[in-house]
Amino acid sequence: MNALGENQLPEIVVAAERALERQRRAGVRLGRRRFLKLTGLAGGGLAIAFYLGAGGRRAAAGEADEAGNGDVFAPNAFVQIRTDGRVIIFAKNPEVGQGVKTMLPMIVAEELSVDWEQVQVVQSEIDEARFGPQFAGGSMSTPMNWDRLRQAGATARHMLVAAAAAAWGVPAEACRAAAGSVHHDASGRSATYGELASLAAQQPVPPVESLVFKKRADYTLLGRWVPGVDNPDLVRGRPLFASDVRLPGMLHAVYQKCPSFGGGVRSANLDEIRARPGVRDAFVVEGNGKPEELMPGVAILAESTWAAFQALKALRVQWDESTAANDSWDGFTARARELVRDEGAPVKTAGDADKALADAAKTVEAFYEYPFIAHANMEPQSCVAWFRDGGVEFWTPSQTPGGSIGMIAGVLGIPKERVRLHQLRGGGGFGRRLMNDYMAEAAVISRRVGAPVKLFWTREQDMAHDFYRVGGFHALKGGLDAEGRLIAWRDHFVTFTSDPERKRTVRGGGLNAQFPHEL
Repeated sequence: MNALGENQLPEIVVAAERALERQRRAGVRLGRRRFLKLTGLAGGGLAIAFYLGAGGRRAAAGEADEAGNGDVFAPNAFVQIRTDGRVIIFAKNPEVGQGVKTMLPMIVAEELSVDWEQVQVVQSEIDEARFGPQFAGGSMSTPMNWDRLRQAGATARHMLVAAAAAAWGVPAEACRAAAGSVHHDASGRSATYGELASLAAQQPVPPVESLVFKKRADYTLLGRWVPGVDNPDLVRGRPLFASDVRLPGMLHAVYQKCPSFGGGVRSANLDEIRARPGVRDAFVVEGNGKPEELMPGVAILAESTWAAFQALKALRVQWDESTAANDSWDGFTARARELVRDEGAPVKTAGDADKALADAAKTVEAFYEYPFIAHANMEPQSCVAWFRDGGVEFWTPSQTPGGSIGMIAGVLGIPKERVRLHQLRGGGGFGRRLMNDYMAEAAVISRRVGAPVKLFWTREQDMAHDFYRVGGFHALKGGLDAEGRLIAWRDHFVTFTSDPERKRTVRGGGLNAQFPHEL
């Protein structure tokens, strides 16, 4: 699970981190000299572990184990309870600032009847066979996962209660779960979940239809304000993002992609770029021409992000911009004004607007437009890719990590089973990271050089190559009677579509009109 591809962190790294933690708990002031002495035990290796973040480091050190470990009660993919009392809940969906890394585990914790302070949240790996669909978009994470996560928590609670009842020789109905313990009020006995973990693991998993869920009136967690689980790491600047990833032999890449659909690279000053300080290589990527996958462009590899960005400033590319270079907002607007003269496809009709407008004492017309809007993520697109042994491993903030696997496999020509992803926190998403073009770029660059590659877009590139909220036009016409009352209203909406039959133009415009194929 760590950067070295092993099952646990190097022992010396773990030892150094434990030493630092002991110093902190003992109240010892950790000056620069002591810090360097302790972290020096690990040499450069300590930085390798940083990408995991707080929960990830603990998980890598063995705190979030597979169900087969005898010290762990793991009734399903979402819950692990250790015999030492620790409760681990896996957050399945990407976190891009919307709070699902906190919200989804809260659903599990509520039905599990455990105090939130007892819970350690760990970002899960990408495994849709175990966790179900893993994506973040459309405000769907909570409603789509509500039932499944309630079932996960309730299943664990039922098995813990059954274990306690069996141990005490009492009916399960006579026991109750609360705050991470099971209680038998009649006898005054109680046991913590940690104490019951081994026994609970021996209980049969109850069928879903037999589960009894908590009543909303009994909720102790849902409905409360709960700080985000990443907040402490965010305010302390701890590693959570792609920019924090450190891998052995990692190179830093930038990618200048073709500015127009259907275009390509004619020439570039590659020799000049390769000769710059810190630059390892520069080369043309042909791509497949699909904006959502791999557009043609020029890749630059360097020993640091600074060297890569400086080389990017010096890059000179002659582009074949194709006919898309003729597209302009003025042209789109003129075309829209022509189209509103046509009838169009009715979306909703009530009454006879044509007759009412013809009979109106006065008509008023207006033409409104709204532009393409960039998502403008706080963190530009970035990820780390490591192509080796015929497969590729990613550290990525994608909003659709599960969906990216097939695309990446197709671009690289490898089986989907050879694509592995680690979820990172994203610095904003808003739908932009539903597309994984930056991952395809990093993957083909890493395959070319045979080393891990951190790809980072500039702010300018992120704005220029966004998948924009589609623009559109509204031609409005209203009719008033002699007393100035509205008697007719028509909105002729013109927008972009990639649907050749133009059946989804309005209702599906936000999803199918990513590119200005036609008005």
